[in-house]
Amino acid sequence: MADLFVAGGIVTALEDAAVAVGRLDAALAGNPLRRAWTFWSELDAARRHAGADGRKVDLFRLAAHLHGLPLRLGDTASAPERGREIAGLNYAIELRSWMAAPDREQQRLRDIALDSLRDCGGGQPALVATAQGMLEWLAGQGSRPAIRAAVPLYLRDRGITIHRLAAVTGGDSLRAGPVDPDGFTVRFLETVGREAAEGRDLLLTMEREWRQARLRVDHRAGARSNSRLPAAVDLLAASPLLSISALAEALGCSVEGASRMLEALVQLEVAAEVTGRTGRGARRLYGLKRLLPIRAETTAVQRRARGGPRGRPKRVLIAPFAELADDAGVADATPDAEPAEPTRLTAASFDFDALDRLIAAADERTRGVRRLLDRIARGDKPFPTADGTEEPGAA
Repeated sequence: MADLFVAGGIVTALEDAAVAVGRLDAALAGNPLRRAWTFWSELDAARRHAGADGRKVDLFRLAAHLHGLPLRLGDTASAPERGREIAGLNYAIELRSWMAAPDREQQRLRDIALDSLRDCGGGQPALVATAQGMLEWLAGQGSRPAIRAAVPLYLRDRGITIHRLAAVTGGDSLRAGPVDPDGFTVRFLETVGREAAEGRDLLLTMEREWRQARLRVDHRAGARSNSRLPAAVDLLAASPLLSISALAEALGCSVEGASRMLEALVQLEVAAEVTGRTGRGARRLYGLKRLLPIRAETTAVQRRARGGPRGRPKRVLIAPFAELADDAGVADATPDAEPAEPTRLTAASFDFDALDRLIAAADERTRGVRRLLDRIARGDKPFPTADGTEEPGAA
């Protein structure tokens, strides 16, 4: 077996990146939240990629836009500014489709980029070969979204990872920087290490939030072995945003029963209604409480609890999925200490069939958004109303 040669200035960055990627991949093994983590990682990666391409978007506004929620627009924003933001959000959704639900042309270009990475992989460690392959691809005027989407697939193809790590793309290395190959390689490795570390922090935070929600619900359910509230919490934790009808279909219960379960979880301060919509026919979406800032980004009529303060809920200015401390002493821990792994919840009660149905519904919605954007790009009417099968608000 030939020895792999790595330049001295790259060794440290390579070691750090390899350790971070390995930790993330190991944390995802057998994890019930892996699919939910993949969704949010793809969405956050699309946000970062749009920023690297000069279009800054907000993660919570992107999530609301992806789910078809009307966005709140600032009173001081001009019409061109609003148009640029909507264009940026649409661009980020387009970037996510390269990873989540590529069309035929995107898949073709992604496969070409993947083959290009494979051709550059001889005699170098996988991460270094990925950096050099990306640099050669860009030098040949290749598509940026294609090469970014190909990176997780290539790492899995080389046996470096077991899973397709949606968070690890090296996309931020495409920002302006040194033009020499070694400089780009170091920047790529540092980016990969940072992406993997942030992806692992996100997963641990989601696990911790799920554990805290389950503990609160289990305490409420008590000895009732037939309670479906724990299963509802599992689906909320493992899915992006959940509607009442989707929960009813996943659990095999009535819509009224699913609505009561979600309202009970809201009362327990475990879940939050992120749309704020009212009315029997309104499409209301729910998520765990950390997703409440999405609600502040929509224009739907805001509902308030009886006796509560009036007005729109305050926007929480925190990083998405910021670390949740188990107790007050966690904040005083030394920064160099390795974060303790949260106690894993038993997966015996987790309904993976229900989760599969939810993921399939989310993918179908993504494809619907892409079809709508394609019609607008062609200059057609967004919603055909003559003999077409789609009507406004059909979703």
